[in-house]
Amino acid sequence: MPTVTPKLTVLSPRLERLLPVLLFALPVLWLAGYFFPPINHDVGAILDVSARWVAGEKLYVDVIDENLPLTFIVHALPVLTARLLPGNVPFWFTAWVVAGIAASFIACRRLVRRVPSADHALTEALLPPVLLFLFTVLPNEHFGQREHIMFVMTAPYLIASMARAEGVNLTRGVSLAIGLVAGIGLAMKPYYLAIPAAVEVYLLIRRGWRPTFTDLIPWAIFAVALAHLVLMYTVFVEFGRFVMPLAVESYAPIGDAGWRQVLSSDVMAPTLVALLIFGTFAVFFTRTMAARTMLAYGVGAALSAIAQAKGWPYHVLPALSAAILVATFTLSQTVDRYLPISRSGHRLPVAVISATLMVLLYFQAALYTPPFYKQRQYQDSIGGILRHIVEQNAPHRTIMTLSPGIYPFWPMLNYMNGRMTMRFLTMWVVQGIYSDCEEFPALYNAPETMSDTEKYIFETVSEDFARGQPDLLIADQVPGMPRCQGKVFDYLEYFQQNRVFAESFENYEHLMDVDRYKIYRRKKR
Repeated sequence: MPTVTPKLTVLSPRLERLLPVLLFALPVLWLAGYFFPPINHDVGAILDVSARWVAGEKLYVDVIDENLPLTFIVHALPVLTARLLPGNVPFWFTAWVVAGIAASFIACRRLVRRVPSADHALTEALLPPVLLFLFTVLPNEHFGQREHIMFVMTAPYLIASMARAEGVNLTRGVSLAIGLVAGIGLAMKPYYLAIPAAVEVYLLIRRGWRPTFTDLIPWAIFAVALAHLVLMYTVFVEFGRFVMPLAVESYAPIGDAGWRQVLSSDVMAPTLVALLIFGTFAVFFTRTMAARTMLAYGVGAALSAIAQAKGWPYHVLPALSAAILVATFTLSQTVDRYLPISRSGHRLPVAVISATLMVLLYFQAALYTPPFYKQRQYQDSIGGILRHIVEQNAPHRTIMTLSPGIYPFWPMLNYMNGRMTMRFLTMWVVQGIYSDCEEFPALYNAPETMSDTEKYIFETVSEDFARGQPDLLIADQVPGMPRCQGKVFDYLEYFQQNRVFAESFENYEHLMDVDRYKIYRRKKR
């Protein structure tokens, strides 16, 4: 029987133009959902600190947080914008992140064309929509977290490094811009510096000493990190000399996981396995320097997450993004290399493969975390309920919370222009001090036996309570620390050992219990 050759499907010019539009339209529409409340709680807390700083409070003195100065400098931008233009701080924060995503995506799309091994039909068509997915859809409830912002700011650095690994020399202006932007993103947490360390070590091995040391990109990153370090001991001297040692002593012990538990966590373990498998495929199948550079970025991102030793899912976000990118690059490169697809004659397979992979990514993301579930249930959540209570019972919108948690107080305060009347956002110092329960300790240390750190938090919280006279005092019944002597640590009972706090508390009456919180209202006079 004669062999029947299947007729090739030819796309109409209109459909050819429509398919790429659809691949980019959904992420753009997805971004609109992030403008609805609530923003991420950690983001809300950082914005609140930045707002208090911009309003005149001294950072690390009048308002104390363990985050580095650059974090608050970056987050001051939406605060300042909200002062100049209509719209609240959460709106302008989201707007700035969206603008950053657009700028990063445009830069990445242009840089992809500079990567020699990406100069193929499927690779060039697939990488941009996958990057846009990683910028917009994958973060979901972690949208705007520092890891998300860092990945957006360093994506051009990643693509540029792929080109550098394959012998492409970028102009000095482009290199400087990429390095400075990446440096700002990477300097927000010291752990992030594992990423450029891994990438630049690989490039050093690949290219040798001279190209590495004459490359402006790593020097620009180093310059930003060094400038930030200098700021910590000059402009923000209280951070370097007081808050950083305090964080090492009291914040580091907080968390349910050490590095071993982080390695085996629900998100980190699969990500590491994926990096190993996709990295093996990339090294042995694609055999491109660009793929190995991606893998180096992913290894650095994984080391960053492990070093933080908290096991929180958003810490893994950059490593997970790198794993998806390596998989995408391996797939597209393999098809381009072994099943060559020309740009002019085979638009249909390029479009179908791209669309299929993107649908799979969206489907998996929706299974992992239902899209915008926090926005959809915000009114009925504990954050929405507490917001209603505060609006009804706090005429000055001032509260003080004795809780180890950021959520649900943030972003509640961001949306109602409320104010925390305490220099600390949470009880993280107390939580760190009492993170271990010894064999037969007292439930609370007596004031005369307290360390200098404990005396500081014990006295300053009491002073802030007396001076601030908040409308509501909210005491969390879940302290975030182990039981001792069979008893649960009670923040309210602990601080009532302080005479200043106890006398001020006499002016408060019990209002109600909601969920895990006891709420006290200032008595009317």
